[in-house]
Amino acid sequence: MTPTDPINKIEMLGVCKSFGTKNVLTGVDLNVSKGESLVIIGGSGTGKSVTLKSVLGLIEPDAGSILVDGQETIGMSARDRDQLMKKFGMLFQGAALFDSLSVWENVAFQLINSDKMNRKKAKDVAIEKLEQVGLNASVG
Repeated sequence: MTPTDPINKIEMLGVCKSFGTKNVLTGVDLNVSKGESLVIIGGSGTGKSVTLKSVLGLIEPDAGSILVDGQETIGMSARDRDQLMKKFGMLFQGAALFDSLSVWENVAFQLINSDKMNRKKAKDVAIEKLEQVGLNASVG
């Protein structure tokens, strides 16, 4: 890590979000360091999805600050938001992989279809990512 690298991958400072009279997030502070895994658990309606959607920019908080890699995300331009979203993946509850594709093809789906990367390079990237999360390349 260089001195200019942010310490936190994700940082939320005083984040608030309400829907009408329902206060969902009230001054949320959260720090997730690079390489750290975090689980948010709680009952239905306690703000788990709102927190995640706020970090991803799918919902804009009413107040506070959200930084990803040290960059403020609230109010960023659409172009900058598109670049930010390349750092994330999200799978909604009940969603499934494409049955007709292999594991590596599911992982490489955006690389092949949106980014227009050639299949061989996309497969290499996908296998590398699978290995980073402890899956053997043979699943691909």
